[in-house]
This record gives sequence, structure tokens and C-alpha cells, in this order.
Amino acid sequence: MERHAWRDLGARPLFFPALSLSLGALCAPVTSAYAEPFLVCGLLLGALGLTLARLPSAHLAVLASLWAAGAGLARWESQVDVPAELTQGNTIVIEGETERVDRFDGTTRVRLAVARAGVSPGPLAPVRFRMNLSLRGDPPPLLPGQRVRAETKLQPDAPPSNPGEKDFGAARRRQGVAFTGGMDARRLMVLSPAPAWRVSLEDTRTRLAAAVHAVSPSTDAAALFLTLAAGQRAALDDSWEEAFSRAGLAHVLSVSGLHVAALALMTLAVLRRLVVRTGERWRMLDARQVAAPAAVPFVWAYVVFTDNQPPAVRSAVMATVVLLGLALWRRADGLNGLAAAAVVLVAWAPSSVADLSLRLSFLAVLGLVLLSPPLRQALPLAEPDPSEPHRVRRWWGQAQETVAQTLCASAAATLSGLPIVAATFGRVSIAGLISNVVALPLCGLLTGLAAGGAALFVVAPVLATPVLWAGAWASELLLVITRLFAAAPLASVEVPSLGFLSALYAAGLLTWALGTGRWRLGGLLAPAAVVAAILAPVLTPQPGLRVTFLYVGQGDGVVVSSGGEHMLVDGGGVPGGMDTAERFILPYLKHAGISQLDLAVLSHPHPDHALGLASALKQIPTQRLWMPAGDGDGPLSRQVVAAAGTALVEEVEVGHPPLRLGEATIEVLGPPALETRDLLEGANDRSVVLLVRHGDVTVLLTGDVEADGEESLAELLGPVTVMKAPHHGSRTSSTEALLARTRPRHVVFCVGRRNRYGFPHDDVEARYRALGSECWRTDQHGAITVESDGQDVRLLTFLPHEPSPRATPVARAGDPSPDWGR
Repeated sequence: MERHAWRDLGARPLFFPALSLSLGALCAPVTSAYAEPFLVCGLLLGALGLTLARLPSAHLAVLASLWAAGAGLARWESQVDVPAELTQGNTIVIEGETERVDRFDGTTRVRLAVARAGVSPGPLAPVRFRMNLSLRGDPPPLLPGQRVRAETKLQPDAPPSNPGEKDFGAARRRQGVAFTGGMDARRLMVLSPAPAWRVSLEDTRTRLAAAVHAVSPSTDAAALFLTLAAGQRAALDDSWEEAFSRAGLAHVLSVSGLHVAALALMTLAVLRRLVVRTGERWRMLDARQVAAPAAVPFVWAYVVFTDNQPPAVRSAVMATVVLLGLALWRRADGLNGLAAAAVVLVAWAPSSVADLSLRLSFLAVLGLVLLSPPLRQALPLAEPDPSEPHRVRRWWGQAQETVAQTLCASAAATLSGLPIVAATFGRVSIAGLISNVVALPLCGLLTGLAAGGAALFVVAPVLATPVLWAGAWASELLLVITRLFAAAPLASVEVPSLGFLSALYAAGLLTWALGTGRWRLGGLLAPAAVVAAILAPVLTPQPGLRVTFLYVGQGDGVVVSSGGEHMLVDGGGVPGGMDTAERFILPYLKHAGISQLDLAVLSHPHPDHALGLASALKQIPTQRLWMPAGDGDGPLSRQVVAAAGTALVEEVEVGHPPLRLGEATIEVLGPPALETRDLLEGANDRSVVLLVRHGDVTVLLTGDVEADGEESLAELLGPVTVMKAPHHGSRTSSTEALLARTRPRHVVFCVGRRNRYGFPHDDVEARYRALGSECWRTDQHGAITVESDGQDVRLLTFLPHEPSPRATPVARAGDPSPDWGR
């Protein structure tokens, strides 16, 4: 293993040009300029650099031209040309080509490159944008490359609304995907057939899947094998993705560089042996010179068959460079191969610079090249002596070296991707350091069986059966290994996001890997950055009480924190829709560093409150669960109780003893006692109502109480500082009597964007404003955070907005703290 130095980077002719091109593509979306100025500027700078090539600094003009070219290509891919009248909520007709078709339970999502569109009814005009179209029901047979016509409404991607929430729209905007839409699948009009090669490929994949399931020991083993053989990752259960992630084997779940590299090496070895045995014809040439270029088509055929996944394309480009280099008797170089792959990918799809799997793939390879050698040198283990006369000792030394190199490679890949993994998942696998040593030989075998089985199935399905059987059982063995490592203690550990400290971390790794002498002490910057990220939340002053009203769509989700103790009230939810816990609740809890709850509360058993709470409690343990008295026997209530596991479950009503949560006190004001509760007809009026008291500050969480429930509640209340509007601001709630008693200084409406109920109703919002209450809405402001020092409050909104003249001083989450509000 050869260790690199700083000067080696400059000695690779493609390294810095590829870096400039990639950085240009990465930085481009922050500008609002068109693509043409960047491309013209790139041409001019490139011409200037070539003209002044003899000058010492001419290469800087070339690097600048490549940066501009990368930015121009990225802007060209992300450009959108659509008239304003098409985005104003009208039903429009669109016509375009399908680029991707993903099938889920009951829904099909189609990526469309729209070429013509117009308001229905009316003529279609040329446009340019991409969109994701969700088809409800069973669509006609649909494959990429077909032209279709559809009627829908264009909905722009909503920005992230909560701290920690993933910005799914950012990557889509880089690809020019500007809108989403939905329609009944039966109304989709298919205008052209799919390309013949697409039809043949899809038919082969379908028949391959049936053949694998017929010989597989389990459905999961078949799904894993098909992931590697045909790129059908969606067939694998979601629980396995978590298990592979905890075990440090997540790279197995996609056709990654590991699989393509293993296939390239195996194909080269097989072809080389065949060339040696073909006789006199090739004796004038070295077998490697013939076998290496012959292996290239096999590598690319596998990549195409598995649907051109970006990490696989990256590895295929690198493998092509290496194989062609072997044919020309050139020494393969990892850095140049990686740089060549970057140039090809940025030119082919500039948006790939933001693809998570591709970024991790590139960083892993860069770590293998730059970090593995110094890590191996740091191990107190002597390298094997090739001249050792005893065969057993020589074999044992080689086995030790293989394990040591695999361990160093695994550590290098983990360390190089740590900032991105921590920011995206909040956890880093420790088990991966060992699991990769154990599983890597099996992964290589499985890759050969997957690629070989698929290739043989295309030629002779009957002959492929033994290979598919062996591959399915190898997949089953890999699942067993994954389950064992995922269940190990400390298989993965929580790691905070490094944020701007990522630059310090990267500088530390590079200084230690490439530096010499005292410069290697700069490697201490890497652990210092991690320690600083861990200590930052501890050293940052925290308010005595923080109440965050999360945006969960049409529903409630409230997190209360005080003195290191935490409470979750409801969690949103949509029957048959997205998991609001996975989308909103859990990312926020991870962002806030909350790994367990002291109290969870189900205000009442309706889906928009209970489904997300049940999903969250499956992953976040809680000590205590409060339920509304008398409503604990329904299916939603039982679902929440089951998810809470060993938590102490209590049915509460007015008069329940207050609970201390850090510096705050939680008082139960509803539902009313039994004799009054029996008179209330709906579950809304039997909601758990909580008053959070922190010194002089009070926060009233009202659930979904309506007029009857408010009547029994009003006599228990006085003025409050902040109130969650009952029942999302419906006309059947927020009665004059309740508002006269509470007179809230601030009212928060937990509502979904464009919700079908029209919440909050204008007259209800006007009623609060007439009292002088400041109104806040999660659909407009995103997450709304109330911070208290026991005397006053301040409100922070996640999304920017223009405050009204009477508004309390407002800050965005993460901004410098403003003065406390009135």
C-alpha cells in the first residue's frame, strides 16, 4: 500500500481539473444566473489559459474555466421554463416523456420530462421542466422512454418546515424537477410505445425475479439477490435497510462501486484464463492485453442491466480506465481513475454531485486511496515476509495482512464519509469495522453469482438455475450475518452533525494522511472537530422551557423540553399516507439531541394525532404515556399503547396530579370528570388538555376541543401566554367564552398547507386578532418555537416571514438570539 503526499495530488493531471469541474456544479444552484454566461465564460477562460500556457499561472485560468463549465452545465440541467398561468392552481394538460417509473403499494410515481403544456381546455405550448406525477390505481403498462399526456395541477415542492427535516426538493431542483402532481391512473393517455430494448430488458428482469423467488429460501433473500442482480432495491423490506445500516453494510444494498470492482476483477481473471487456453493465436500478445479491454463490455452491460445507478457508473468509469490502462501496459492510478469518473459523471449529469450515495461512494474511494496506507502503517503489525520458507507461516502472515488491510479500508471509508453520514443519519456504524472484514469475501462471491446468474439467465435460463440457487442461499447467509452485527451492543453510535466544523475535520484528515513530520500533528484537528460538535449543545445556554409546534401537515405534533427532560404531544398522521414521524417528528428529535422521552401524550384517538405518535414511539422510548380517560379501547389507542412498549400508561382527566418536567409543571385540565365527560359526544371534546407552567409563563395545549369541551374548560382557566388554537382553528371551536377567559398573547394554528378543511377559518383568526393576540401558523411559518425564561417568551419561526407591526421580536431558528418579547 503506497502512501501519498501533498505533491502527489498535483502530479495527477486529472485531479484538480475534476475537482474544479465538480465544485462548479456543486456551487451553481446558489446563483440565479442563466447557464449561457457561465459556459461562455468557461470557453473564454479556457482559451486564455491555453494561449498563455507558457506562463506559470496559466493553469489557474484553465481551472477557473472548468469551474465555470461545471456551473454552466448544472444551470443548464436545472433550468425551468414554464408560464406563470400554469402554476396558479389551474388544471393543466401536460405532455412529455417518462424518465423513471417507480411502483409502490397502490401508487405509481412517474418522473416526466415535460415538453408541452397548457391550461385545460386549450392549446399546448412548448415548455421545459420536469415533474413527479403520482398515479392512483393501476396505470397502463409504463416504461421509461414513453410519451404520455396527463391532466393535473402543478404543485411546487414545499421547503423543509422543521429543524432537522430533509430537504428532498433541493436535489430535485438541481435536476429541473420543479413540481409534483397527482391524478387517477385510468386517465393517463399513453402516446407512444416504449423502446424495444426497454421492453426486452424489463421482461428479462421480470422473468429473472420469478426464477429467483422459485429457488430462494426466503422472500428477503430473493429481494437482496435481485437488488444486486437487477437493481430492484424497492423489493427489500424497509426494516432490512435499518439493519444493514446498523451493521455497517449499507453499501451492499445498492449496485455500488464494490460490486462493479469485484465484477471487473473476476471478469478479467476469467477472460485472461480463457485467452491463455485458446492456443497459438494469442501467443504474440500478453493475455492481460487481450482480456482487459474484453472485460469492459461485460462491466457496462451489468451497469445498464441494474439501471445505471450513479455509484455503479462511477465505478464502471474507473474500471474502464484501469482495464484500458492494463491493455496499454500503463500502471493503474486510483486518483486519476477517480478523477476521470468525476469528469464523466458531472458532464453526463451535473446534479449527481448532490446525490448522497454517489458522494459517499466518491469519499469512500478517496479514503481508500489516501487514508488506508497511513492507517496500515500505524498498525503495530509487521508485513508478511514473501521469502518465508514455511508455507503455513507464510499463509498465516498473508491472512493477517488481508484482515489488516480490510480493516484499514473499512476504517478509511467510515472516517472519510463521517461528516455526511452524521448530518444525514445522525448515527455512524461501529460494527462496520468488523462486519466488512467478515462479509467482504461473501459480498464478492455474491456479486459474481448475481452478475453471472443474470448474464447466464439471458442466454440460457435453465442453465442459470444452479447459479441463482447458490446466489439466493449466499444472500440468506449475508442476511444472517447482518442480523447478528446489527443486534450487537453499540453496533452504531449517535454522532451530531459537524456543520461548519466539517471543513476542520477534513483538513485534519488530509494533513495527517498527506503530511510529513510535524505537519501530521494537524491530524488532531479531526478529533477536535468531533469533540467540539459533541460539546456544543452542552455548552450552549438553553432556555428554561422550549415548546416547539412542529409542522406535520394537517395535524398536531408538539415537543416540550425543560431541564433536559422532554415531552411529545401527538405526532400527526394521514391514513394510508406518509409516515409523519419519519418525515417530521424523528428528524426534529435527532436534531434536538432527544433520544428518549419522559412523557408522551395522545390528546385523543384520531389519525392526525395518533398515527405519527405510534410510529415515533416505536423508535423513541418513553417512560410514561398519557391517554384520555375513557377513550383507551379503540384501535388507534391500542396501537399507541403497543408502540409505547414498557412505558407506564395512565388514563388522565381533570384533577390528575401535576407532573414536573424539568423546570416546568404539566397540569391536566381535560378531559372533564366522568359525569361531565359522558355528556360529550365526540372524541374531540374529550381531548387531553394540558397547561404547561413555567414561572409566570403559561402555554395551553388544547388538543381538538370544540364548543362543548371549551365550555367545561373555560371555568378552569385565566389569561395564558401562548395557546394552541383548539381544533386547528375550526368554526366549531375558539368560542368567545374561551377567548374571553384566556386572552392569549400568542395563538398557534397547527394546520397543513392547502388543507381541504380551510383551517384556520378567517373569522376565527380575526377573532383572535381582535383580542390583540399575535397569530402564528405552521403552514406559513413552519415549526414555531416558544422559549421562556419564566417571565417572558420569545417566538422563533423556522420559515422566514414578514412580522406584523405589533409582532413580538421574531428570530429564525439558528439565528442569533434577539431580545426577549414583550
